[in-house]
Order: sequence, then C-alpha cells, then structure tokens
Amino acid sequence: MKVMIIRPTVNEVRGNDVIRKCSISRQDGNLLINEVELWFMFPSSIEPPESNDCDSYLLAMLMDGMLEGRDIFIQGSVSRKLLSNLIEFQSAWHKWLPNNFHMVSLRADIIREDEALMPGAVCAFSGGLDSTFTAWRNSQNKNSFRSQQINFCSLVHGFDIPLSDVDAFDRVIKTAGITLSDINLELIPMRTNYREISKVYWEHAHGTALVAALSNFKRIAGVCLIGSTESYDGLLLPWIPWGSSPITDHLLTSGGFEVIHDGASHTRAEKINEISDWEMGVNNLRVCWEGDLKDRNCGKCEKCLQTMLNFLVCNKQIPKCFPETVNLEKELRKLVLPYHCLGDWTPILEQANKNNIKASWVGEVRRVIRRKPMTDIILPMTDFFLPKGSTRRNLIKHLITRLGWPIARESLKLEMGRASGDE
Repeated sequence: MKVMIIRPTVNEVRGNDVIRKCSISRQDGNLLINEVELWFMFPSSIEPPESNDCDSYLLAMLMDGMLEGRDIFIQGSVSRKLLSNLIEFQSAWHKWLPNNFHMVSLRADIIREDEALMPGAVCAFSGGLDSTFTAWRNSQNKNSFRSQQINFCSLVHGFDIPLSDVDAFDRVIKTAGITLSDINLELIPMRTNYREISKVYWEHAHGTALVAALSNFKRIAGVCLIGSTESYDGLLLPWIPWGSSPITDHLLTSGGFEVIHDGASHTRAEKINEISDWEMGVNNLRVCWEGDLKDRNCGKCEKCLQTMLNFLVCNKQIPKCFPETVNLEKELRKLVLPYHCLGDWTPILEQANKNNIKASWVGEVRRVIRRKPMTDIILPMTDFFLPKGSTRRNLIKHLITRLGWPIARESLKLEMGRASGDE
C-alpha cells in the first residue's frame, strides 16, 4: 500500500517570523521511501492557525499524492468541509488527466466541523494583470454585491521567484507595496519551500499551492480572492486542465476559509480598460516570468508581448513597466506561440479589428496566429527518433499539447537521447 503521512509540528517563532511546518513521509507498505519537510513562514504579528491544523498541508500535498497514487493520512486536524470538497476536486482532475492524477483516500485523526469565517478577505497579489484587476475592482467596490472587503494582500516568495533570489523578491515586495498603498491596502509577504519539494507540474499545482499558503491567514481573513486567468468564454482546451479556474477553485474552500475565483467575467482587454484609471497599478504591472530578472518585465517574451498588445488594442499607451527600447514588430516576427497560448492571441486581433486599428503591428499579430504552433513544427522532425505510434512520440505530443513547449523541450531532449542510445 502506497501512503503519504502528514505530521504537523509545533508552530515556531523565529525572530520576527512564525514558521508553520510539517513532515511529509512516503511509505510503500512498511518501507519508508523518503521524508521531507514542508514549511510556511510569515510575520509573527499574524496569529497563525493551531499547530495541529493541517488544512494548508493537505492542500499543498494533495496533487502530489494523486500523482503518485498515494493515500494520504493526516496526523492532525482537517476541516470536514475541505475533505468533502477535495473529493470532488480529485474527481475533476482525474477526469481531465486520468493517467496523471488518481483518486486517493484521505484520512485525518481529527475532523473539525465548520468554523465561522473571519470578516474580510486576503487577496493573492503578484503585481500581474489578473491580481491587479482583482485588487482594484474589489477595493473600489466595482463588483456590486459580490465585492469583497480586502483586509490585506499577500505575495508568496518561492512560487514564481525562487527562494534563492532574495534580492528580486525584496524589490518586488517594495514595488508592490507602493502600488497597493496607493489604494490603502497592506501587503504581507510569505515564504514557502513548496516548489522545492513538490513533484507536480507548476501549471497544474499553482491553485492548490496558493490557497495552501494563504489559508495560514484564516484567523485574520476568512475569504481568499484569486484572480482569474481566463474569462468564462475562454475556458476551452487547452486552458482546461489548468491549476486555477472557476471550475475547481471553490472546491479548495474549508470550513474557515472560503475561496473565491474573481474576474472570469472579464477578458484581458476588458481588465485593462477597468484598471486604466489606476495609474499606479498600471505602471507597476509585473507580468513576465521568462526574463532573467524576476522583478521586472523583459518586454520580449510571449506574456510581455501579449500584455503590451492588449493595451494597444484598447487604445491605451504601453505603460512604463515595459522597456521603452522594445521593437514590438521585430519581437513579433521572432515569436512562435506554444499551442496553449493561441487562444490568448485571437482576441487581440478581434479587438484590433473591432476598434478599426490599422497599425503595422496588426499584420504581425495576424502572422503570429497563422504560424504553425510548436507542435506542428517539432513533431515532423522527430520521425526518426520517435516513430509514429510509439509510446515516446505519444508522450512528447502529450507534453507539448498539455504543458507547452518550454517544459516539453526538456523531455524531448531526454527521450531523443534514449532513442539514440545516448543515456
């Protein structure tokens, strides 16, 4: 029997921080496979959950258990509502990727009944378009009865910025703090080693990881706001399965912490129109994750180009957060879209046509969309090493289609090395 055992340890105060941690043991029958430690660290001024409260630990490790087909035993307490929701959450991911994620049983020493929600919300804030839109719309009460009272925002070190890059995170925290102070919101940093111990592909796991981290704040905010990635009319393959969506985010709710997926009512262009009145928010956007410097936008990657174009199709100037030296048309001529990004670029062209924009970059966007995606360019070159119908070829096609080109490229190198006998 393959199991994962979660053992919480006593909350620890270290200087100005509190550390919540647990051990994660993997066993095959009576054989201990490995044991690692998962931790979350945040300011000690914040009252943490009880030491044996394992909601955050279970959320963090659930998809690892599913990936490995390990039943999960929690030697602490878990919310009954969370246990119920995670059964349905597992069902969704098992239907989407049955060969990747398996249904596993969950057992806890103590099952807590529903707890009262603390007033107010914590808003996940990275400085990107989605989180900036969510912070702006809710803080300005622009969503009618659904607007949430934001108590504070939080940015997690160890997710898109590695724990080793302290300087970049400090710069991001400083800029984001200035941005949010403009609308009277506080920013609370958090750190975790989750990505250093998890084996799950990040684009699948980022939703559970984010809620796992922010659920440590449930004693000062009972609601968690997660900014949407796609709008409702864009929830098609390949965006599903995706780590965060209105389909599954609410299934991460526990008895004392409600998760709200915010912003799927708006496309990226519509979000830009909404936040255009917030000059500080617009000029401090941080959307880039491919550049060498994690605290700023490179202006050349797919995400940067996509965001700049969405400003242009809304008849807005490209904000100051992007380098002024970028030659937009030159970068577009070099761009080959991963398959999973095609759905983000068609609306750009549609909006440009709707607004009767005749700039030369519109033609480049049209050519970007018409180019064959990376799947069509790479797969025909692999017939020798990866014959049609082979397990290796099917694996690579699956990786490129589901995960995008950057991660699939590494697997392609590995499989081609094996096929040629170079291991």
